[in-house]
Amino acid sequence: LIQRCGPALRKAAQNGGAFLASASRLDGAFALNGHPPGSALTGGLAGLIKTAALEWPEVACKSLDLPPEIETGVNASPLAAQIAEELLLKGPLEVGLSSSGRCEPRLVLSPLNGEVGQPALVAGDVVVVTGGARGVTAAVSITLARQYRCNLLLLGRSPAPVAEPRWLGGVVGETQIKKALATRESGISPKALEEKYRLALVNREMLSTLAQIEAAGAHATYQSLDIRDANAVAQAVDKMRNRFGPIRGIVHGAGVLQDRLIEEKTDRQFDEVYSTKVDGLVALLQAVGSDELKVIVAFSSSTGRFGRKGQVAYAAANEVLNKLAQQEARRRPGCRVLSINWGPWEGGMVTPGLRRMFENEGVGLIPLQAGADYLMREMATPAGGPVEIVILGPSAIRKSTLAAPVLSTPPDASLAVAFEREVSVQSVPVLQSHVMKGHAVVPMSLVLEWLADGAMHENPGLVFHGVDDLRIFKGLVLETDASIQIQILAGHSVSKNGFEIVPVELRAGHTLHARAAIVLASSLPTREPEIRLDSLQPYSISDDGIYRSDRLFHGLELQAIESIEGCSEQGIIAKVAAAPLPYSWMKQPLRSAWLADPLAIDAAFQLMILWCFETHGIGSLPTRFSHYRQYRRNFPVTGVRTVIRAVAIDEHTAGATIEFLDPSGALVARMDGYECVMDATLHDAFACNQLES
Repeated sequence: LIQRCGPALRKAAQNGGAFLASASRLDGAFALNGHPPGSALTGGLAGLIKTAALEWPEVACKSLDLPPEIETGVNASPLAAQIAEELLLKGPLEVGLSSSGRCEPRLVLSPLNGEVGQPALVAGDVVVVTGGARGVTAAVSITLARQYRCNLLLLGRSPAPVAEPRWLGGVVGETQIKKALATRESGISPKALEEKYRLALVNREMLSTLAQIEAAGAHATYQSLDIRDANAVAQAVDKMRNRFGPIRGIVHGAGVLQDRLIEEKTDRQFDEVYSTKVDGLVALLQAVGSDELKVIVAFSSSTGRFGRKGQVAYAAANEVLNKLAQQEARRRPGCRVLSINWGPWEGGMVTPGLRRMFENEGVGLIPLQAGADYLMREMATPAGGPVEIVILGPSAIRKSTLAAPVLSTPPDASLAVAFEREVSVQSVPVLQSHVMKGHAVVPMSLVLEWLADGAMHENPGLVFHGVDDLRIFKGLVLETDASIQIQILAGHSVSKNGFEIVPVELRAGHTLHARAAIVLASSLPTREPEIRLDSLQPYSISDDGIYRSDRLFHGLELQAIESIEGCSEQGIIAKVAAAPLPYSWMKQPLRSAWLADPLAIDAAFQLMILWCFETHGIGSLPTRFSHYRQYRRNFPVTGVRTVIRAVAIDEHTAGATIEFLDPSGALVARMDGYECVMDATLHDAFACNQLES
């Protein structure tokens, strides 16, 4: 229908306007609200629409998601009115509509490796892998074997490999292999010779894959079949189960490409691409039946998340994979279910032509081993984590995952607006000193201060004691000369362990930017400092050169580090300045004095950047912290001694415990569970620290 209407839509768009919309029936929130979704197959509609939006930019395209219960006789009039209104609004491609209101899925930058739990598998577990014994899935299978020594059933389209003839053994290089083949079959045509050469390479790669799996102490069985054939898949799985025991994991990596624009694609081309992904996964899930799976991994694609010209079938199919995975995650709460929307890999389906296209777009390819290693780590995260994950490379695979979308929903009815304010470079001038990639970004330390202000609003007589689980869902990034109207919302306080806990949020309209729980007290407790660091060395850059180096991006107003006492693998210690009075930073401050000290806290984050550079050679940015506790009403005006015990959580994530001490050595405040993402590409972002004109 979309294909047939395309020419008319495009013509109408040029003569006044046209829109194209779809309506899936998952849960009104694209299967992201934690409830079992409705028809997962309707999730593919979003892939169609996102691709149409790229191919037909003149047409206003929108993918709506509705709750499945509209089919069961409930009053649909209010929802129909919402749909009609949404169709006539320009805006985001994906919008969920339900009785709870309107929501938009958004991607959230997160550490590349989150919480790591128990190993995903154990030696001897049976895992079914689709996609054959070559390329991407071969790298994954070999890594699975090396890490877990599991029994692998590899399913692919290629014929089963056979022992290489002696006359070809040891022959390498295209010229020599073709010469050996031509010697065996005199008079062979160039076309036939090319095909035999290709088959010889395929056979050799498959033999190598199986040999490497066996060398790792695992077992591999290869079965040639059409993954869309449910009976053939079931027979292969049954045979493996009878020999080695129940299936414990599946990795669905099979896929084909038939790139054509929407108006040019044939039904056969669409079906081959779509059914390999969708029917293949359905056949696998049917074949494993009631086996108690530990891991389900669907190889989806960034094409499903973003759309891509010429890949309408691939986008639709991968969006269905995403929603089938959401469905399985609800059905199997003890199983780690992942639908990873991969960017392009080296090898696999990326031809030289596609490689050039990706290079022109600035999209790097994910190295085979790096991608396989990442997958092993993600599989070991606890069940119940994000299902849909976006991974791009190579810089992004060093940096982060783009985790499951966070919904932009109306605030909880239990929260009320404590205050509103306009945020711009003009109203908050200190933001001129916190610029990355040419745009002003509100620092996390200032977000903390505003959230604390919101909690204090309806709780006079109490004092600010701390913050629990501050999370930034979407950074407050300001375009040049733009402003954002923000709201700080606060709920009713709840008594816990002698303190009052107040839930707070920072929003701009329906967009949730930050959330935390503020801890208030009638009087502040005391605590002794605990961090002890030994064998510190002088920092490699002098104190007066820190802000002149390319390691920090902070402007004059945020240059708080006065001197660094020392640094080592254990951590870093420095003397930092106190923040000036609030009116120095913003034109209409809410209070005449700070509740915490946003400059001292931001300086601690700066010190973690310096520590990451000194120990790992790359910069970092904060993502979250678990707990912050303050033991006096105000930071000393003379500044604090900041002591940080840091640790590399993994190759791309660092964590820290941070203590702030007054001149006498008494503890002013402490932050636990601080985490930051380390990424070499931040160097360029830091370098662009002037506002765009």
